[in-house]
Amino acid sequence: MTVPLDSIRLLRQRLEEILTEQLPENGRQWLFSRVDRSSTSALLMAFVAAPRFTGKQPVSLSAERRQELAELRPGFRLLAWPLDRVTRLYLLLQLPLENREAFIQAVETLFDTAEMNELVALYASLPVLPYPEAWLFRATEAVRSNMGLVFEALALGNPYPSEQFPEPAWNQLVMKTIFNDKSVGSIVGLVERSNPSLARILVDFAHERWAAGRYVPARAWQMVVPFVNESMLPDLQRLFTSDRAVDRQAAALLCNETNFEPARALGRQFPIEHAEQLRWENVDTQLA
Repeated sequence: MTVPLDSIRLLRQRLEEILTEQLPENGRQWLFSRVDRSSTSALLMAFVAAPRFTGKQPVSLSAERRQELAELRPGFRLLAWPLDRVTRLYLLLQLPLENREAFIQAVETLFDTAEMNELVALYASLPVLPYPEAWLFRATEAVRSNMGLVFEALALGNPYPSEQFPEPAWNQLVMKTIFNDKSVGSIVGLVERSNPSLARILVDFAHERWAAGRYVPARAWQMVVPFVNESMLPDLQRLFTSDRAVDRQAAALLCNETNFEPARALGRQFPIEHAEQLRWENVDTQLA
């Protein structure tokens, strides 16, 4: 998805309103004295310096404000962002949006020189930057990064990967999230980007985990729903007989939602109490 420039400008305006309301007075004075759209170098320096003036308090958003942002950029949320990150996004959107070459060059300069928190801000901001194709190589490379905060900024609550990644890179992102015991349910587009290759990888991974006495996050099985086949029936039976309630619930949800009749029949052999109330979102929040 490419966000229209008009929507980006409106988002910039909303961010300015949020920062005006929530930054400390010295932070407001500093920020708006630095906003000079004719001076890219001043904006880049402000991007680096932002935390010293803004602080790191979490941004507070009303329901109305969250709705406004969701309409401007579906799938994108500022929830729990610290003020310095919101400020950095605002500064990015002060760069010359209409000039593709100049905008990309400025953002690439920031990527090349960024420290950890600056990288987090950059990757978290990708969904609302223009020219999304320009950031694809960096984003797919970040999946292989050993910097946990950078990976989380890209993988969790971020619609950019689901919209831009080719299937192999997408599958790698999902499996790394599972391998690192992060919240699979926080991946935007998890169900929409399900694919047969990922389902096979996940089942093989489950076998490895089970052999090591470990488990697969229950929410991960949602990605298998469209691709259940005969070979997976023993895996479903294992989930139904697990001593973990979340595994049994995941199996019930999977068998109820699949179109593969043998799996649906298996589900009827293992009735789950209050099965009609089960939701993948609820299963994802349980630990056992």
